[in-house]
Amino acid sequence: MILRRRLSALRRMKQDFSLEKVKKVGILWDATFENDFQHLAALNRQLSEAGKSVEVMAWIPSKNVPDRLTGLTYMKFLRKSDLNWAFIPASEDAKSFISGKHDLIIDINPLSLFPLTALVALSAAPMKVGPDLTDEPEKTPYDLMIKSPKSFSIASFLEQAMHYLSIIGSPETRA
Repeated sequence: MILRRRLSALRRMKQDFSLEKVKKVGILWDATFENDFQHLAALNRQLSEAGKSVEVMAWIPSKNVPDRLTGLTYMKFLRKSDLNWAFIPASEDAKSFISGKHDLIIDINPLSLFPLTALVALSAAPMKVGPDLTDEPEKTPYDLMIKSPKSFSIASFLEQAMHYLSIIGSPETRA
């Protein structure tokens, strides 16, 4: 109810999307699956080489941040202690992520964790991408949903997401 109330005040600019025009990318990642970090790092490298600024907000299920994730300047962390009583992220990093002027949000959230979904929903980014894991896709905050098999693969999801994002808005695919 609180999230719906905050969403009613949110205004998103509708515009044509082109991956080439994207300057700032926000990535939400469920770090419960820490072994998948290599795929996230590869995506960050790919986007950075293309001249895009990348900001990652990682959900850390435990109190301590894993050693291999500390010291990464492009990554911020979200823990249980950063949530308010309604489980909506309330930390300064979360508020900064929400108010950031992202052109694209990619949500790598295979467990559909509410705090990450709330961050996606509260962002005014013109393009939001996430996995299609629900029977009620109309209730998700995504503009583009990538169908994923029951055994979610971050590598496959990111490959498909980048493939379809590159197709959308390109002059070759316009009718």
